[in-house]
Amino acid sequence: VCVHLPRFELVVAAGGAAELVGRALAIAPLLGSEQRVGEVSGAAEACGVIRGMVLGEALARCPDLILVPGDPVEVAEAWESTVRSLESIGAAVEPARPGLAYFEISGLRGLHGTDAATIAAVRCAGRSGGDRHVRVGAGPTRFCALAAALAVRSRRPLVMEGKDARRWLSGRPVELLGFREETGALLEPLARLGVRTLGELERLGPHALSDRFG
Repeated sequence: VCVHLPRFELVVAAGGAAELVGRALAIAPLLGSEQRVGEVSGAAEACGVIRGMVLGEALARCPDLILVPGDPVEVAEAWESTVRSLESIGAAVEPARPGLAYFEISGLRGLHGTDAATIAAVRCAGRSGGDRHVRVGAGPTRFCALAAALAVRSRRPLVMEGKDARRWLSGRPVELLGFREETGALLEPLARLGVRTLGELERLGPHALSDRFG
């Protein structure tokens, strides 16, 4: 199971989810670090700005972009509180980054009775820190569960299983790679190559990918 709290760092830095509505916001690069923006709001995404984009390009695409100073300490404290809430329902949480975590659901069935009851408990625990929207997805791998959680647009979780999961993943956007630190830097060069989906990426083949990206 993947639990995703969208734009967690930006929500904390901006002072609440309501501050993101209709505003093109992005977390400013830290002093002394590579000049790339952090999490961005929906309005910024609509202008073509994505997390990890070079600051100059982000401002060129969205001249009205507002840079919000990050608050790593407050983010860490808020995330730790959320993880503790998830652990309180019996989940063996594997935090990936603030706003993103995984756990196996099998061990929770005995505590909560059904998957539906477990998911309800997860959503309640995820919201414990405030008015955050919680997305829940499940699948045979962490990456598939992540893709499912990101695709959710309602209170119901999205569960992918078996061969259907692989077919479904092939049509998902390549931007999913941005949620892994190891592959986040691939987004810009893949965009220049015209690769839009995971299926298109797969069809390039391992040899072509290794030749191009190492």
